[in-house]
Amino acid sequence: MKEFGSKKSSKKVGLFLIFTLTIFVIAYIAYNLFLIPLPVIEGIDTFDSISADKTITLKGKNLKSIDISINQGAKKISLLKDTPTAKEKTYILQMKPKDLNLMDGSAIVIVDAKAGIFKKVRHEINSTIDTLPPTLEILSSTSIINQGSSGFAVLKAKDADSVFIKLEEYMFKAFKTISETGSGTSNYFVFFSAPFNSKEGSVFYAIAYDAAGNKNIKSLPTKLKVEKFKISTINIDDAFVNRVVSPLLNETNTSDPVSAFKKANENLRENNLKKLIEIGQKSEPKILWEGQFLQLKNSKVMATYGDKRTYFYKEKPISNSVHLGYDLASVENAMVEAANSGIVRFAGDLGIYGNTVIIDHGLGLMSLYGHLSTILVKEGQAINKGEIVAKTGSTGLAGGDHLHFGILIQGYEVTPLPWWDAHWIKVNILDYLNTR
Repeated sequence: MKEFGSKKSSKKVGLFLIFTLTIFVIAYIAYNLFLIPLPVIEGIDTFDSISADKTITLKGKNLKSIDISINQGAKKISLLKDTPTAKEKTYILQMKPKDLNLMDGSAIVIVDAKAGIFKKVRHEINSTIDTLPPTLEILSSTSIINQGSSGFAVLKAKDADSVFIKLEEYMFKAFKTISETGSGTSNYFVFFSAPFNSKEGSVFYAIAYDAAGNKNIKSLPTKLKVEKFKISTINIDDAFVNRVVSPLLNETNTSDPVSAFKKANENLRENNLKKLIEIGQKSEPKILWEGQFLQLKNSKVMATYGDKRTYFYKEKPISNSVHLGYDLASVENAMVEAANSGIVRFAGDLGIYGNTVIIDHGLGLMSLYGHLSTILVKEGQAINKGEIVAKTGSTGLAGGDHLHFGILIQGYEVTPLPWWDAHWIKVNILDYLNTR
């Protein structure tokens, strides 16, 4: 009887183990079928076009394995094989078609990825291999440009998707103007600048990119000239902080005047300059202005471009800034004319600039009118040269009624002085237009 009971007990244990194993297998299969998410590979769209030297960054999620190959004709070349242990992994592939013995033309990139046993995906990307850079020619360019001033160039490029002028980290987009029908060749106009803090000896480059990412670089004959800017000191007191700075920060009288002033003069200023660059990218691809620019009528220059200012509070230096325009003073609430024709790109509050109007004159060239008491135009409005757009005031970080007038090149403020000079405009811009 004991032996029979033992066998019966063993049978029950065996059945229990089989049942448990069956449940485990079913759960495992269900988990792999329904609970494990599909593998995801972000960035595979960058395989659409492959240049002579292209960096492709892929981010994989839920990967058990990944296999990437490129196929062209009878060739099948492995680009990546991996079985990552982490849930997420980033891959950086350096694609050089010539090193892989691939020809310019069509190819297919195949991406196979697995997550678990049953979850897998396959992506087939029709790719175009293009290793030939666009051609680039400099037709004309400003010969000398001072720090804080403007330049102009006419370029010719073939098979280019975008063209720029580059100085250090600054990039200035060129605008396509004339195309030779069917040839893939176009002329480009570009205003560029040497910001006030650009380094002596820095070189201007013209760069043309094609759709695949190939590039052609030429150095411009333009020489950068160092400018000596004025150095000045300004005293700040509690009355100025409470009357001017506190409202800028949306506060009432502050208990820490130094921190409040630094916040406005440094942090707010930095944000406003970024906003100018953002606005500067939204420009008409053609010239909207004509002739020299107008200066505020009957005005006196109170401050110039590039003035390096140190601010003192109770005889101690607390902050610095560089003045990037001309301060022009006339009578209180003087009528402000549009310096030239264009389209209003901004009309509203702009922090340290106060009530501000920015007019787009085309090809990335804009004029700025700051510290206004009243704005009389709206964004998107077409403006004629000499038309009244506002009244002067003391809004923003201003100590009294005046106009801050600036010229922007793709959002970077440059000195307005040359733009008031008809001869400078003729020699540096208008004469070059005839070389197109």
